[in-house]
Amino acid sequence: MALVRYTWNTPKNVARDAKYAIRRNKGKLEVFLLFRTDYGEEWSLSTAEHAQLVQMVNAVKMEATGSPAGAFYINEYRQVIVPAADGSDTYYYAGEYHEDLEFLFEGRTISSRAVGADGQALTPGDTWEGVHPGIPYVLKAGGKDISFKRPIRPNVTREELLSKYTSPVEAAELAARIRSVKGFEGGRFYVNERRHMFAPLNREGGLNYVYVGDLGPSDPWYPKWQPASEAEQES
Repeated sequence: MALVRYTWNTPKNVARDAKYAIRRNKGKLEVFLLFRTDYGEEWSLSTAEHAQLVQMVNAVKMEATGSPAGAFYINEYRQVIVPAADGSDTYYYAGEYHEDLEFLFEGRTISSRAVGADGQALTPGDTWEGVHPGIPYVLKAGGKDISFKRPIRPNVTREELLSKYTSPVEAAELAARIRSVKGFEGGRFYVNERRHMFAPLNREGGLNYVYVGDLGPSDPWYPKWQPASEAEQES
């Protein structure tokens, strides 16, 4: 297969619970996730329900490294992006995957849905009880714009402001919703594959994740990434 370089927004230096992975479970490759609870436990979750996704990720891994398994992410457009190796700045596009990932553990369903432990829908400002994989963005200080940085050539990054892809007014309106939870100081927030937004906040003497809201289909946002040309493909 020809590898397709993914050149848009990619996670970097993320915690172990902030990424999905393909791993072996009793000799079979499955989707894996580490889930940290609010009371200090770490749950090792896996599901065998997504054979197509496993194949998509492994195809990239095998071509890039010669070995299957490893980390991957799913962005807000359901695009599966795969680092060449864990910790690598080089990412490849594996295709789109529209099935929802859910993990069963001790009678509880763990997922990226914006619901509490009781199954009730969250409202902005509630504790985020879903999984932590997501694509990182930054609410700019002052809370009037959103950005991310991406490498464009060796030793050079570019900041991509939402206001350049929509308008300053539209970007400020969306940023204001996030600011109502994050505050005027801004900071990082995440968008997951279901387009739910969540963010870390310092609360009660510790770092906690809170639900910020949903990114709706009519909200101003960055365009869906597309390969620019065959020059981005590696044989």
